Amino acid sequence: MKLRKITSLTMLVSFVLLVLTSVILYIEPQGRVAYWSDWRLWGLSKPQWGNLHLNLGALFLLAGIFHLVYNWKAVTAYLKDKAKQLRIFTLNFNLALAVTLFVAAGTLLNIPPMSTLVSIGEGITDRANRKYGEPPYGHAELSSIKMFARKTDLDLAKIPALLKKANILVKNDNQTILQIAKANGITPKALY
Repeated sequence: MKLRKITSLTMLVSFVLLVLTSVILYIEPQGRVAYWSDWRLWGLSKPQWGNLHLNLGALFLLAGIFHLVYNWKAVTAYLKDKAKQLRIFTLNFNLALAVTLFVAAGTLLNIPPMSTLVSIGEGITDRANRKYGEPPYGHAELSSIKMFARKTDLDLAKIPALLKKANILVKNDNQTILQIAKANGITPKALY
């Protein structure tokens, strides 16, 4: 068992999974829509995908630090000039820095091709929002029936009879839309 190999392979596996979770987070609907429709992909919800991405990122970062330590000689060799003198701003480093700064600045200044990637993601998200449906307001699923009725101009007095007619069980009007939906095996959107 060699820690250097384990570190490199951990970086590889976590990188591949980070790319996967990045793509999923890129194509998923916005939070308000994902929570309202109980959006899932491969059985995982939006928060679960986000948490997975966060922890895989932390693992990748930790493995990257160990990888840097184990390969310090190679890294410093990349930063040496022809006379074997350590220079941080070598041609290779400057080009790597320039590419990175170009992508960062292009993103902030909204110029192609970075803006194109952002626009494609927004288009995918907008299609998902239309497919799964928008909630009446942000985080409506976390509102109690009382609050939901008030914010959507529904008659609170009529809600219990409508829910009973639809065979939806409710304990009290302080339950959240999400709690009621989960207890009845439906999405908040379907409950609405």
